[in-house]
Amino acid sequence: MDRGGLLELCSCRYEGINLQRYLNIPPRFLGADLDNYRAVSPSQKRALEACLYYVHSFEPQEGKGLTLVGPPQMGKTHLAVAVLKGVYKLKKVRGFFFDTKDLFYRLQSYAGSNRYHKLMNLLLNIPLLVLDDLGSERLSDWRVETLSHIISHRYNFFKSTLITTNYNLLKQEEEVARALEERLSPAIVGKIYQMNELIYLTD
Repeated sequence: MDRGGLLELCSCRYEGINLQRYLNIPPRFLGADLDNYRAVSPSQKRALEACLYYVHSFEPQEGKGLTLVGPPQMGKTHLAVAVLKGVYKLKKVRGFFFDTKDLFYRLQSYAGSNRYHKLMNLLLNIPLLVLDDLGSERLSDWRVETLSHIISHRYNFFKSTLITTNYNLLKQEEEVARALEERLSPAIVGKIYQMNELIYLTD
């Protein structure tokens, strides 16, 4: 639907699917949709339009993603979950949501087991992966290496990734990149910049 130049999703519901389990959506955000996102600031409105366009134009073979950058309480996780649900509804493409800290905790707890390999295979190959709250703290060498492996594989094999980061915005994009590089690595950030459109949310 196109209302006033803004694409909207239809109001039909998902039938017969437990989205919380199927897409790994946190209970708090199970009701998050693009049509109930409260866009107040101009940057939030631009972010909503970009997310709506992304959902409607999504092609899994292209490997394109989004990175939502901005301070807390701007609705980045809401938008990421809404895109995940929208892509599944409109394109029938399954994705998976992970809070990044929880993801690393799981990987470490599964180390050396078959569960580790199953989870890593999902992270590498699922068509759409959400990494929520990435880079909020400086990562250990093991976490940086693991993240580099995941991002590099998804970059090389055209797998789409949605990323949110709470890093406070600076005035210059180059400064944002340098700050993220300190927490992750130049190689990881470089690939994220190439594979994803950056969307800045400000107060």
